[in-house]
This record gives sequence, structure tokens and C-alpha cells, in this order.
Amino acid sequence: MLSLLLSSTLHAQEIRTLELGEGLAITFVRIPAGTFEMGSEPDDPHAQKDEFLLHKVTLTKDYFIGQYEVTQAQWEAVMGYNPSTFRHPDRPVEMISWNDAQLFIRKLNALGKGTFRLPTEAEWERACKLGGYSFRDDEGQIIPWQLRQYGWFHSQSEGRSHPVGRKKPGAFQLYDMMGNVWEWCSDWYGPYPDSAQTNPTGPETGDIKVYRGGSWFNEPAALRPANRHRHPVDVRFTNAGLRLVMEP
Repeated sequence: MLSLLLSSTLHAQEIRTLELGEGLAITFVRIPAGTFEMGSEPDDPHAQKDEFLLHKVTLTKDYFIGQYEVTQAQWEAVMGYNPSTFRHPDRPVEMISWNDAQLFIRKLNALGKGTFRLPTEAEWERACKLGGYSFRDDEGQIIPWQLRQYGWFHSQSEGRSHPVGRKKPGAFQLYDMMGNVWEWCSDWYGPYPDSAQTNPTGPETGDIKVYRGGSWFNEPAALRPANRHRHPVDVRFTNAGLRLVMEP
């Protein structure tokens, strides 16, 4: 049974903790409202076409995003089963579709201890960019030795996911924003607008959903804050999981 949400401070940042019982908890870090540039810079040699145009996005409200990817133990505490291939209670849950993530969220919300959801693309990217997860040299190339301190990627992951929180966190104390598993977002996939946006949530309809962050399976070029990837809502992979947002 989940207990009440608790508030505390982590390095002068507000966090909230959702206790799951038996020593399990999901912690959320407050991300401040503000304006940032979403997408890739024109000179990024790794950027894909769908990462343009670089455009201003304003998020008008603070939000709380998971400090870690949802673990297998946390998923099993809510759902009663573990779908993952790389079994370990502290590894991120994987082999979950976007639809599976929605069922998990509905069950979590039904407990009446808060309102939880997937992050929008904009919320995810703002949190990642504020965290400083960009490791590029003067020519825009990713610096692998720096990146490996913060994320699990193909050449050093030993072909599997790893327990969350084993790498360094970014500036906002968020772990594994880069690598380990891709993280589903709430948005339908679509092209970026050519003008500034306020609280964007993506297209109203679509066929495929976005996920972010790269994974243990990907090379460093995929582990960039602006990188976008997408899949149908019913597919499952050993390198796709989720990170939650809690409504303030």
C-alpha cells in the first residue's frame, strides 16, 4: 500500500517521494518553469532531420520528474509482475510498450496518492538540457569518455541494462537521462513547429509515440538531449522503459 507523498530537499532542490512500501520509493525532482531552445543546433553533426527546427519553448509551470527510471521492483509493486528480460530489482523495467506504461500509470493514479503521467517531449528535453547532458567538443563531436561517466551505451554496457543510479547524475540530480533504456514520452510523433510554443504536448493524433534518451544498445551519437526516436504504442523492447512525471 502506498503511503502519503513526502517533501524534502536535495541539494537545495525540492523533491517529493512516493513510498511504495517494503523499502521501495519513487523520488521526483522539481524542474523550474522557463523558456529554453528545443531541438538541435544547425551545426550538430549528429542531428537528425526531425530535430529541426530549433525553436523556443516556454513551460509555464514547475513540474516534478522522476529522479531515476522506474525500476523492475517498483513496477512489480504496482503491477504484480515483472516483464523484463534483464532481471534485477534495481534495473529499469523494460519490455514494456507505451500502452503498458499507461496501464501502470492508471493503477498508480487509482491509489489516490497523487497524479502521475509520462513527461511530454518538451518536459523531458528541458530536464535533460538543464542537467547539462551534452558532451561535445569544439567541432560538435560527442566525447565518449565524458559521456560514459553519465550514461550506459553500447560499447561499455556489456549488452544489457544496469541498475539505475550507478552513473553520475546531471546538475539537477537526475540519473540515467542518457542511456540505459529509452524513456517513453506522452507525445504523438510529428514534425516540430516553425514558431515558439507554450506548453506543447505534440500532435493531437498520430500512429507512433516518442521516446527519448538512448539506451545501452545505442552508440554515443544517440545519447543526446535533442535526439528523438519513435515506435508504435504496442511494441516492446529490452531497451525501452519509462520515467514518470508527478503533477505538482
